[in-house]
Amino acid sequence: MIIMQIPRGARFIGIPGTESVENPRGLMVEVYWEQDDSGSLCISGHSPETPIPPNIQLQAPLNSASRRGFLAGNAPVLGLVIDPHSMQTLNGR
Repeated sequence: MIIMQIPRGARFIGIPGTESVENPRGLMVEVYWEQDDSGSLCISGHSPETPIPPNIQLQAPLNSASRRGFLAGNAPVLGLVIDPHSMQTLNGR
């Protein structure tokens, strides 16, 4: 398990260090967001890990963006933002 920081509101995130022979581009998750009682955006959950499709462009996380911890573990790593429009194109939406 790892701690991963992601930009607030990011929907699809590539998980650094998950590249393998079976998944040469690594793994990704879809992040689910909701507002808490004070109106702040917070993570409510995430999808199971899935392979990153070969035609998806990864974007480096923005240093100036608000960050929120994501999984549990030792040291934070920065999640790789996946453009949601490229996922919609892939899924035909």
